[in-house]
Amino acid sequence: MYSYKAIMDEDKELGSSKFLDTGIMDGEESAKFRGSLLTLFGEPSYKSDNAEAAYSYLIEVSDETSKWYFTVYEGSSGPAIGYGYDEKENQANAREAAQSLLDKITETTPSDFTEVVYYEDFGTKITYGCKGGQCFYKEENEGTF
Repeated sequence: MYSYKAIMDEDKELGSSKFLDTGIMDGEESAKFRGSLLTLFGEPSYKSDNAEAAYSYLIEVSDETSKWYFTVYEGSSGPAIGYGYDEKENQANAREAAQSLLDKITETTPSDFTEVVYYEDFGTKITYGCKGGQCFYKEENEGTF
């Protein structure tokens, strides 16, 4: 029913705000989520070692008649899906399209990766990733950065 592809278009990413909570805060589930995004879409269009803005993808979801542009990212409240509300003609079906994208991500086997990110406010270092389908998450207090 839907097709999904990563695109690079800063104009579509601007103005996006949190639209769908994934229900994932941190831990092994956040590692699996990121690994599944790697499987589906490759490297993100943006990534950093700041845990409050770790990565983002711009994903086009389409069906036979419509297209939606979602930002899939990891921010201070964990992985989420953002949407630009200026696309009023598709807003009525955006929730269904976003849920379909979330379902696709969560049912996908994660790729192998390891990333290190930091919560600078708390002096916390997080090492997370997946290897052979097993995901891991380790948080260490490192003091101030």
